[in-house]
Amino acid sequence: MFNTKKLTKLFAIGALALGVLVVAGCGDDTSKDAKVNPDAKVINVATRGTVRPYSYTDDNGNLTGFDVELLKEIERRNPDLHFTFKPMAVDAAFVAMDAGQVDMIANQMRRNPTREAKYYYTNEPNNYSTRKLVVKNDRNDISKLDDLKGKKIAVTTSSEFNELVKQFNETANPPIDIIYTDKAGAETLNLVATGRADAAGEYEYVINSAIKDRGLPLKAVGDVLAVVPTYFLSKRTDDMKQVNEKIDKTMKEMRADGTLKKLSEQYLGGDYTFDPTQK
Repeated sequence: MFNTKKLTKLFAIGALALGVLVVAGCGDDTSKDAKVNPDAKVINVATRGTVRPYSYTDDNGNLTGFDVELLKEIERRNPDLHFTFKPMAVDAAFVAMDAGQVDMIANQMRRNPTREAKYYYTNEPNNYSTRKLVVKNDRNDISKLDDLKGKKIAVTTSSEFNELVKQFNETANPPIDIIYTDKAGAETLNLVATGRADAAGEYEYVINSAIKDRGLPLKAVGDVLAVVPTYFLSKRTDDMKQVNEKIDKTMKEMRADGTLKKLSEQYLGGDYTFDPTQK
């Protein structure tokens, strides 16, 4: 006969071992890499890991993207720093940072007064995001917000576009019907491509990436709705203030020697390292 108590214990041990493997497999921690300076300061970075072209997993299972490769290049130039990446949604990233589980968020973070009072931002912009409306590629009836009255628009909850649409709706009659998501462009563009939303407001290079890499039947329309400089955001500590100063110094060097432009062209499909309104 089976020893039930012994069998239960074996199952528990197996489940625990599986849990350890799952936790060990999370993130993109390259701290065991022989090239990493063992005395380097480790900065745990929260990043979505699901949004091309900023932060995503490539066909080989490696975390990459503009934000990720930018920090990797900063590390290469500052061997006293080592960035480890923890994929998670933005809302979860703030919870993790407040709990001390991560030190920084690399996720196209825009400045706002509430966050600036609680966290540190880098001063050098990573890039400038130009946001436009996106619709299915067979539609010609939408080119501006006014065309969306009474229609459905997909909006990421934490985006500045959410604020823009809400402000528009204060006087719109009928108002735009807002579909909220916390999954960023991956979800908003799917909602448009499948006809569940009439439009979304997304960064132009995210739209281009979705068309090119995912074959989504979309197109960007109308004028630029917003130009948004984005940054890295971190805990408000003396240590992270010093880290941010190193990042800013290195970013200036990368901007001057053309590396930042090269990364932008490689991952974003063009040079988005300057404010297009200042040309």
